[in-house]
Amino acid sequence: MYTEEQIEAWKKITQAVHDKGGIIFAQLWHAGRVGHSIDRKGNLPVSASSVAIQGKQHFTSQGTKDYEAPRTLTIEEIKQTIRDYRQAALNAIEAGFDGVELHAGNGYLPEQFLAESANQRKDQYGGSIENKSKFILEIMEELIEAVGGERVGIKISPLHSYADIVHENPTETYTYLISELNKLTFAFVELMRGNNPAFPRPSHYPDTDEITLLGSLVKTTLIANSGYTRETGEAELEKGIAKLISYGTLFLANPDLPKRFELNSEFNTVDKETMYGGREKGYTDYPFL
Repeated sequence: MYTEEQIEAWKKITQAVHDKGGIIFAQLWHAGRVGHSIDRKGNLPVSASSVAIQGKQHFTSQGTKDYEAPRTLTIEEIKQTIRDYRQAALNAIEAGFDGVELHAGNGYLPEQFLAESANQRKDQYGGSIENKSKFILEIMEELIEAVGGERVGIKISPLHSYADIVHENPTETYTYLISELNKLTFAFVELMRGNNPAFPRPSHYPDTDEITLLGSLVKTTLIANSGYTRETGEAELEKGIAKLISYGTLFLANPDLPKRFELNSEFNTVDKETMYGGREKGYTDYPFL
């Protein structure tokens, strides 16, 4: 949602969704240190602090490369980035989206400010939980002011350790963040479970269900996310904490997922080799019933 060309291209997609009676939100996504200078015209990625992701590699246009130490954002650059999020939201609405979701999970830039493993700042955006939460909260305030709270959501992943993200006390951190979000008026919180075996929880993390632990604190509509099936999604809704279930991989491989749920039919098998890069294969060629 950065250029006029992107806005014009997205108009075709949002119109197609609306023509089918659908609703579409744009997920606003800043990778921060989860990037590489190879694909940034030689410029280093940026983050809360100059701390590189350890023990993993980034998939670049020139193959997998070790992560680089990012450049630390200045205060003015932080303020500009917040304004960039605001403009992206305005661009999304111009492109026909029904709303925007701030991606504040999965170890991307907003969570890099929130986590001690990525944020070593000593200024107003570092140190205390209150300071580390400020970046996310200020972005949310900008988005709500720009396009209206009914058009704004946020995604968080409190116990997901992707991209070398570790919180010293995730329960305390997210309890505070959610309590501050509760003071704002907006559409939903999407809470992603940390249930991916490829990213095991650090030993000091709570071994519990985060929908119950943290989702129950959310005052607005809660969307539960990650790894749900037809049956476990229904069971989650029966608990009464989450009002909606979001499906990612299962929907990618089954473009008619609601119909398959309705009929309790079999599912297509996802081709994970095509998931994070490439062309139309694996995105537009999964068969309908």
